Amino acid sequence: MSRSSHPTGEQVTEPNKGNSFQDDSNVSEIEAFPVSVILQRKQVQRGQWSWPQWDLVAVVTGENIAHRRSSRIKIHSDADGERYLWAGLELRLYKDGAESYWYNLMAQSPSLFVVCQDDTELDREGELAPFIVTANQDEALAHMETDDVVLAVPMPEVIHQWVERFVVQNYVPQQKKKRKRRDWLDEAAYAKRSQAKRS
Repeated sequence: MSRSSHPTGEQVTEPNKGNSFQDDSNVSEIEAFPVSVILQRKQVQRGQWSWPQWDLVAVVTGENIAHRRSSRIKIHSDADGERYLWAGLELRLYKDGAESYWYNLMAQSPSLFVVCQDDTELDREGELAPFIVTANQDEALAHMETDDVVLAVPMPEVIHQWVERFVVQNYVPQQKKKRKRRDWLDEAAYAKRSQAKRS
């Protein structure tokens, strides 16, 4: 997983409240936080072989973040590679993922994970496009096991505060015991939604 610092100096906005659901469901989506994703593409050369290498530069929040989904837009190019922005993505939190969010927040460096798949709009091998942004470590690991490309970046402070509030409201840490990771792809309701995004 490639990691890099989050840009500073950006204005931020609170998450959307319009997608709220009733609290009596353990799998309800509570809020969606609009984000954009910036990836860097660098062509790596080893002898006669050449391939693209992708790094996650940032998950960006702000008042000017577009809510409409967009294809990649080139925003920078230099000797180190090209940077592309994808707008209109959302970070979503679910009640049945609260434990994983808590473990993420307790880590030395809380992270966001961006799940990428092949960019089918381009007729070239090795091109990626992000389709999920998550704070759920189990979800990220499950996608890695299915050969999706998962990149990580330190969690921006405004999102950290939002996730922290969500965890406080929806999760009570249990007595310490050996943690067994759930079969996320089979059990979690929001996993079915992420699988639906593939189709």
